[in-house]
Amino acid sequence: MGLALAWIGFLIIDIYFNLVPLLYPLNTVLWLMYACFFFVLAHHVAMLTGLKGISALGVKSHYGWKRNLRIGFLFGAGIWAAMYLLLWIFGDFQVEGIKKAPQAIIFMVEAFAGMFLGSLINDLIVRGYVFAHLKGKIRNMNLLLLSAFIYAWDDVWLVGFSVQNTIFSILLGLTLGYVLLRSGSIWMNTGIHMGLNVMYCIVYGIPGREAAQGLLLTAPGNTHSFLLENAHIFAAILLLLVIVLAYGRLRINSTA
Repeated sequence: MGLALAWIGFLIIDIYFNLVPLLYPLNTVLWLMYACFFFVLAHHVAMLTGLKGISALGVKSHYGWKRNLRIGFLFGAGIWAAMYLLLWIFGDFQVEGIKKAPQAIIFMVEAFAGMFLGSLINDLIVRGYVFAHLKGKIRNMNLLLLSAFIYAWDDVWLVGFSVQNTIFSILLGLTLGYVLLRSGSIWMNTGIHMGLNVMYCIVYGIPGREAAQGLLLTAPGNTHSFLLENAHIFAAILLLLVIVLAYGRLRINSTA
C-alpha cells in the first residue's frame, strides 16, 4: 500500500508540472505562479505519502547549501559554455548579434528565474521524490538507473523520442542522481541542471520560445558532422566523468 500511494503521489506532481502547461499555455507571470504552487502541492503530497514534507525531497536549508548551488552552476554552465564555444568555432551555428538592453536584461532575469525554478522542480520530481521513497529499499545503482530512466521518459513525453536525446537524458540523469545520492540535498544537483539550461537559453532561447531567440542572435551553420550532432552527448559524458572524479575534492556540504 505504501509504494502504491507513493506511485500515485508521483503521478500527481509529475502530471501537474509536465501536462498542465501543454494543455494550457501560460505567460511568464502565470507560469511563475503555477511553478510556485508546485512547492505547496509537493509538500502536501510528500506528507500524505509518509514523508516529512518537502524537506524530505532534498530542499534543506543546511550549512553550505548556497555554496553547493554555486559550485553546481559553475560546473554545468562551464562545460556547456565550452561545448557551445566549440560548436560555434566549428561552424554548427553563427552568431549574428546580441540582444540589446532592456530586452537583454529582461531576458536574463527570465532565463535565470525560469531555469532555477524549472530545474529545481524537475529535480524534486524525478530524483528527490524517487530517492526519498526508495533509498535504502533498493540498491543505489538501481536507484540511479531508475531515476535516470524516469528523467529520460519525461523528456520523451515533452519533446518526443530520439535515440540521441534519450542517451543524453540518461547520462545527465545519472550525473544529477549521483550528486543527490552523495550529498543528500538537492542544491548542487539543481545548480548543475540550472547551469546548463541557462547556457541553452543564452544560445537558443527559453525552451518553448526559441523563435524569439536567446541572448545571442544566432543562425544555423553550414557544417555538419557526427561530432557536432552528438556534442551534447559528449558534453554529458564529460560532465559525468568530471563530477565523479572531482566530487571528493570539492568539499561539498552534505546532509546524507
